[in-house]
Amino acid sequence: MLARLRTPLMAVAVSLASVSLAAPPPTAPVAPAEIDWKLSPERIASSCKAELQKARARVKALVPPRAEEAPAAEALVSVETAIADMHDALVAQKLLASVSSDKAVREASAKCNDDVSAFTVEVSASPTVYALAQAAQARATTPADKQLATVYREAGRRVGAHLDAAARAEVTRWFDRLTTLQSEYMQALISDQATVTLSKAEAASLPAAFVATLKARGNGYVVPVGLSSYERFMRSTASGAARKRYLQAYFHIGGAANAKRVREAVALRDRIARKLGFDSWAAYQLDTRMAKTPERALALLRDVDARLLPKARAELAALAALKAEQGDATPFAAWDYPYYQEQLEQTRHAIDTEALRQYFPIDKVVPAVLDIYQHLLGVRFEAIEPAEAWAPGVLRYAMSDSASGAPIGHFYLDLAPRSGKFMRPASFTSRLGRQLPSGDYRSSISSIIGNGPASEPGKPSLFSHRDAIEFFHEFGHLMHAMLSTAPYASLHGANVRGDFVEAPSQMLENWMWQPSILKKVSSHVETGQPLPDALIEKLIARKHAADGLFWTRQVFLAMYDMTLHGSGPKRDANRLWFELMPPLTPLPPPPTNTLPEASFLPIMGGYDAGYYGYVWSRVYAQDMFTAFQKGGLESPEVGQRYRREVLAPGATQEPAALLENFLGRPVRYDAFYEELGITP
Repeated sequence: MLARLRTPLMAVAVSLASVSLAAPPPTAPVAPAEIDWKLSPERIASSCKAELQKARARVKALVPPRAEEAPAAEALVSVETAIADMHDALVAQKLLASVSSDKAVREASAKCNDDVSAFTVEVSASPTVYALAQAAQARATTPADKQLATVYREAGRRVGAHLDAAARAEVTRWFDRLTTLQSEYMQALISDQATVTLSKAEAASLPAAFVATLKARGNGYVVPVGLSSYERFMRSTASGAARKRYLQAYFHIGGAANAKRVREAVALRDRIARKLGFDSWAAYQLDTRMAKTPERALALLRDVDARLLPKARAELAALAALKAEQGDATPFAAWDYPYYQEQLEQTRHAIDTEALRQYFPIDKVVPAVLDIYQHLLGVRFEAIEPAEAWAPGVLRYAMSDSASGAPIGHFYLDLAPRSGKFMRPASFTSRLGRQLPSGDYRSSISSIIGNGPASEPGKPSLFSHRDAIEFFHEFGHLMHAMLSTAPYASLHGANVRGDFVEAPSQMLENWMWQPSILKKVSSHVETGQPLPDALIEKLIARKHAADGLFWTRQVFLAMYDMTLHGSGPKRDANRLWFELMPPLTPLPPPPTNTLPEASFLPIMGGYDAGYYGYVWSRVYAQDMFTAFQKGGLESPEVGQRYRREVLAPGATQEPAALLENFLGRPVRYDAFYEELGITP
């Protein structure tokens, strides 16, 4: 998942006209200044306020009363520069909301994010800036300037710059409230400390290494409920009662307060969309994406679901039969799926997830993944010590071009579980690259932040194979941010259409299923030996064992998101979950009286009416992968072409143009359907 700030400029997908722009390489990359990550809440508040005041004054001075009286393109670039300068000055102030273990710091940082978002809405909603963008689009003399004007014109249209003053002020208030709701939702997830208690008998089936991370209480243990423990607990606990308790707690994370925030946000979004002339929030969101309309997105979702439902039902029937064979005659429930999937994999494929985990110690996987990316993309990473980051254990790397030696930027890896973080690994771009007025290039600052897995005291933390895939995926996002050479921050890196942004990283997931790559990234925690050939064969044979259940669940989540944002303001988010799930996937719904919407981060974290993108972008991901299948998985030649044609341009070209330049032909859907084993 790519973490996305909720601001109209430099952080969200926009409607982009196709241009033949090849961004010039940076002339003289600017070395990143040291960042003070130890800011107090008071310092965050004061510095954020000061930078906002400075940016507001600069924009006001730059924007003439009448756009037609100014050199429009130059004035718009100056506005872009003022906003980018503000973002650059607030790197720590904004990121600490997602990484600090100090609640007061997180709250101050969240407030800064809200204020910055409100300011960018204010700029986008300015009729003068909107008029300036329209004039600049007509008068711009370079493709990049014309593209930048398109970004600002689209952003203005999306926040009501074309409305009268009263309506515009109303929409701006609604956007401000929406930003606050989303921030509060995230902070509630970060602060939630849910636990369940196990007896020693219930804990007997858990891996000893996992039990060693738990706190003892009375005659049992306390298990933290969250992403850092979910997979190991739910796949290993033999007690159905214990799994049910855990899942009930898991689907109460965020609680009634977050469920209420979702209700209010959905109503606000519907109100905003209708005020801006759209039938629904889904129509509003997709207007500037590849799909263009909810109907096109829904058509793909329905098609994939229909083709995979028979396979999904057969997969679930096999799991239910296994449960019955093991002496449990109760109906198959939501808390049974992870456990019996693990049991089936052990019996059918002879793969023990916990034994497999021993081959993926994080301190071995991470350097191996970095080596693969260095070779493939023609870059070099060098550890910076001390990292001088926001917490102990965070890694920091300098990045340069391997051929020229030119510095590119630096990034952080923060993967260990820690209070103050929520979510599986996600890529954050704290500073977007851009060409400075001097002609030099300011490099990106990016990071991958995750919360787990926990390690046994004194022993290295171990990835599951799924964890390793996710890290490989997120590093693909990070490379998109680091290797873009777009001249403006608003066009940089992953600021592409929202339903394309996952495609490059999804394409790279394929590497973690290739025998040669699995050999390179695996190293047994005790022996140092890579995965044996026999185990690799079993792992690859298992790859599509649960495709039906996995993808029908993905379709359900996407349909839930799209329906929630396409049905008017009164749709009950909780009831919809339980109504919509049964016809779309055979997986049983969560326990009754739970609140799955309270912790379904995508609908409040930047992917609202956008979750379909995981299915949509997979089509493009699998087609891109065919170039590497033909040219070589570790071919620097193909890798450089991918870097040049897909990553470097950022949002300066339409995704369709990027893909055609890379593939040498228009996109085809064949590889997507073939990967899932279904007839196109």
